[in-house]
Amino acid sequence: MISPALVPVLGDPAQPVQPAVTTDVDARAGSQAPLPCLIMVDWDVRRRFEQYQTAQKLATGHEPTNAVVIRRAFLHAKRNDLFAQLRETARHQQHPVSEEDLDPDGLFGDVPARREQRGRVKSRTQQSFRPSGRELAVYDAYSNGYTFDNRSDFLNAVLDAFLPQLPASPKRAAR
Repeated sequence: MISPALVPVLGDPAQPVQPAVTTDVDARAGSQAPLPCLIMVDWDVRRRFEQYQTAQKLATGHEPTNAVVIRRAFLHAKRNDLFAQLRETARHQQHPVSEEDLDPDGLFGDVPARREQRGRVKSRTQQSFRPSGRELAVYDAYSNGYTFDNRSDFLNAVLDAFLPQLPASPKRAAR
């Protein structure tokens, strides 16, 4: 499900593109120039991100940029049609459901903005990358199309699905 706003960016040949008043956002969407961007990712995803880059450098002699890793993760999710599944997983992580919370009659409905736990909400860190305007428009269109709360949550889920798990740390022998 691609947002209709993305069709002019992708250049759907079935429908002619209507000329529109260009804003800064529209101009950037067609741009192939890299733009600075920050997203928030889980600590674990950030460590796996670095591990992936290191493993690629050891295997190929070249370390992929942050934007390339994110692009690969997005393409992996698209090829395997994972976006709906990622959205459900992200939703349940944000609002875990326990047996005590089940409301089969729908008396209370869903309260998406309600926090389920006290204390720190997310343990996240910044991840910078430099996508093109077109890449950013695609990420945002898919993020909105699959109703993620924001770009960071979307790309965090995409990266989490793509990046290999860290190897288990060796267990210490009891002395």
